This record gives sequence, C-alpha cells and structure tokens, in this order.
Amino acid sequence: MKLKFLIKFLVTIFLTSTNCVFAQIIDEQSEPVPIGIEGRVMVVLAGSKLKAAPVGDKSKIILRIHDIFPNGNAYRYDLRYFGFVPGEYNLNQFLLTEDGKTPTNLPPTKISIGSILPENHDGILIEEVENKIELSSNYTSWLIGIVTLWILLALPLFLSGLKSKKNLDKTNGFNEPDLAQRLRPLVEQAATGNLDTEGRAILERMIFSHWREQLNLPEEGNPLDLYLQLKQHDDAGPLLCGLEDWLHRPPGPTAVDITALLEPYRKPSEQ
Repeated sequence: MKLKFLIKFLVTIFLTSTNCVFAQIIDEQSEPVPIGIEGRVMVVLAGSKLKAAPVGDKSKIILRIHDIFPNGNAYRYDLRYFGFVPGEYNLNQFLLTEDGKTPTNLPPTKISIGSILPENHDGILIEEVENKIELSSNYTSWLIGIVTLWILLALPLFLSGLKSKKNLDKTNGFNEPDLAQRLRPLVEQAATGNLDTEGRAILERMIFSHWREQLNLPEEGNPLDLYLQLKQHDDAGPLLCGLEDWLHRPPGPTAVDITALLEPYRKPSEQ
C-alpha cells in the first residue's frame, strides 16, 4: 500500500515538473457512489486554479471544491460531489476557470453514480403483501350473541327512562294552575276594592273567554249583551254580580266567600 502511494507521488512530481497537461487521481471511490451519498476524489490538475461551476435546476451532479493545495505547477483538489442520476460522469465538466470558462485541455476525472435499487428491479417500491384474515366459523355466532345480549341489557334501561319521563310529564301537568287559581288573586283584589282598571279588564277578559267556550257563544257581538246574558246564568252570574257590587263599594274588607264564587271555574259547568 505504501509502495503504491509512493509510486503515485513520484509520478505526480515528475509530470508537474515537465509542465504536462494531466489529471492525476490520488484518491477515489473504488465502487459507484449511491444516489444522494457524498463522494470524494483527490485529483491533481495542471494549469490555472479552477472553481466549481454553478448548480442548475437540471444538474445531475452537484460538485464543490472542499480544499485546494498548490502542487508544483498544478493544484491538488479535494472534490466532493453528490449524484442524482445513475451513470458515468466526468467531474471536469463541472469545473470552471477563474474567468468563468470551461477548461478544454484536461484529461477526464471519471466517477460513477450507482442506483440504490437493484438492476433487475421492476419499479415497485413497496411490495404488496396480501393480508388474508380467516375468521373462525363460530365468529358470526359469537357476534350475534353479543349484540343480542347488549340489546337485552339496554332495553329495560330504555323503557325505564321512558316511564320516568311520562311520570314527570304527568306530575308537571298536575301542578299546572287551573283557571280558578289564576282568577283568585284578581278576585281578591276586586273584593277589597284594590283592583285597578287594567286588572279589571284582564279579569273580565278571562271570565268572558271561559264562558264563551263553555256556552258555545260566538266571538263576535256586543260585549254589553254578553255581559247581560252571563249575569242571568246560574254559574257565571254570581261572580259577575259580585264584581259589579265591589266596584261600587268603598275599599275595605268584605265578607265574601271567594272560594264558592270560583267553584264553577275549577270544573266545567253542567248546562
């Protein structure tokens, strides 16, 4: 190994001393450099100092000069390169002189870029593996059993929820105040002479609406005629007469059985 290096060194000195145009490779990659992996070449090139050519969009090789050493009438270059397309290349084609010209009198500095795929590769990057899942013959039976069990467990809970909702709805409906409960505050104010004009209008409207529905009276018509008609009714008359009496009496407590007056409004009157 030392003898081989000594012979190369002596040849380099001899050629540089005789001003010959040469490209003496001192160190190189013995095997093709894979795509995307950095390669290295140590080479002695005669002539003026060279620089790496600019990299273009379609460059198949990216070359850079890692270091330059004077070597007699020549220069020793430490060249580093990356290849993108497999093939044989001459690195001198990616060098320029200091004034930007392509050197024309240099012997080739050959390199080889190898593919990362085998030569007989068919182009498929990932081999498709057929994945067959064989299900047991009892799998379907087990699945049906599990679903059936889940339904049997969930159904009582679902029905219980529906029953609870219905009971809650019934409770809410039972607590809803009837017409008598809604009339009572207004009637109590009227009995003590404290019901204002707006409250009287609301009270009369609620009473008239109730008896129109109970007696099937038309919506249209004179309110006075309706009032006179209801005063003669056995169930509607007492409350209306009481209201008329309270409005003409001075304010103050009065002995009136309000509960009895409101009794017809707790349940439909029998006509």
